[in-house]
Amino acid sequence: MMTAAVVGVSLVGLLIPSAAQAHARLADPVVTLQVMAVNGSGCPADSSVTTDVPDKTAFSVSFSQFKATGGTYKNCNVTIKVGIPAGWTYSVYEVINRGYGVLDKGASGRMMMNSWFTGFPWTLRADQTFNGPYDDFWQTDSSASAMAFAPCNASTNLILNNTLRVAGPATSSMELFAQDARVSTTFLLKWKQC
Repeated sequence: MMTAAVVGVSLVGLLIPSAAQAHARLADPVVTLQVMAVNGSGCPADSSVTTDVPDKTAFSVSFSQFKATGGTYKNCNVTIKVGIPAGWTYSVYEVINRGYGVLDKGASGRMMMNSWFTGFPWTLRADQTFNGPYDDFWQTDSSASAMAFAPCNASTNLILNNTLRVAGPATSSMELFAQDARVSTTFLLKWKQC
């Protein structure tokens, strides 16, 4: 029986007003998201389903094979087209991943995440190891050391690459999925005018 995982993306936008706008706060821009591609050993062909909300301000990707067992690793690369109004740009300043791990004594599970804009260096990364014995939910939280904003007036995609790696017996495992009805991957965004 295959397990199911859900990667959802929720966006929390905070406006960073310029000095000229300090006296009048503008509304946050409306963002649209579209999954352009999903590929990797954690999401092989026909093992994932993407779903957009009607106004395209969020999406989810449901996985059936994003689970690594002892001695193996799985990864998934998701390409996201981010649409924002002219005159605005954004920065991803934090990414949170959640899942579940069952690790025997002496085993370890590692969650690695990289996120970047096409054509630019990584903007965020997380690399956390969990050691057995372990049988619980896990979470990684990656915060940017400096704000890296998407280029103004340029078409760039946001790339998210997640990798799960497990060392130890085959009875040990880690998987990426939503817990308690929360999304498993959360992006936090900040906005500014170009």
